[in-house]
Amino acid sequence: MKTILVLTDFSINADYAAHYALKLAQKIEANLLLCNMYELPQGERITDSKAWPLEACEENSIQDLGELSARLKTEIDKDKSGLFRPEVNQCSHAGSVIDWINEIAGKNEVIMGVISRHNAGWLSTLLSGNHTRDIIEAADFPVLLIPYQVRFNDYKTIAFATSMNYTDITVLESVTGLAKYMDADVLVTQVAAAFSDRKFELNKLKEFFNQIPGKLKYPKILYRILENRDVINSLRWLTTYVEIDLLVLVHCRRNALQKLFSGSITQQLAMFLNKPMLIFPCYKIKETPTVF
Repeated sequence: MKTILVLTDFSINADYAAHYALKLAQKIEANLLLCNMYELPQGERITDSKAWPLEACEENSIQDLGELSARLKTEIDKDKSGLFRPEVNQCSHAGSVIDWINEIAGKNEVIMGVISRHNAGWLSTLLSGNHTRDIIEAADFPVLLIPYQVRFNDYKTIAFATSMNYTDITVLESVTGLAKYMDADVLVTQVAAAFSDRKFELNKLKEFFNQIPGKLKYPKILYRILENRDVINSLRWLTTYVEIDLLVLVHCRRNALQKLFSGSITQQLAMFLNKPMLIFPCYKIKETPTVF
């Protein structure tokens, strides 16, 4: 059964993200897996896995997950709309989240992960143990990043920002699979320089959609060129002034030098996020993206 992985640190923002994930799971008929990674106190060296510090951390993690699970199950029981009733399961692990997420996803048919973005900037969240950046870099599956205390509403318009690479067609196919659950429009957006030839850009679009004839059968696909040299500013404008409910991007992993001197478009957008953002890892041509 397809599953949404909810990564939580039990903060208020993470609680909002978990409830958002529940509403989405009901729409796309997926189960929930609540997951918390706990770390041992600094300076502790545990040779016996049954020693007190490990037991205490694990017990706290399991108990907090149980309380969150109970709240979500109560929410499901209150819902009389007839929507899908997802199972809510939980898991906790000692160690870094990036060491576990892909293994957990592989064992549980995870179609996406859900995480929250803290209200503060990257510096304070990193210092307080938030690993959002690392999760985006490490995940081999789509990650849905929820802004500060955003509640779920049906998607009416999903914007897919694409550079029109060959593999983006398969991501677009996956996005339309998500859109069909809510009959949403899919707005394909491309950033082009203000002085670019519009006919040339439209020809590029035609080539993009003709790469895999007949594969995209979703009828509600729109297109919009964003004329701006700066991709980040264009997409921030899109999420601020155009009525979209979800922004979709493909994230390309960077080498160590690129990480040191420049942040990716995805990471920079995440710092000022005002709409939920679904981040797909960059797929190779032969790989199959998530099927919703």
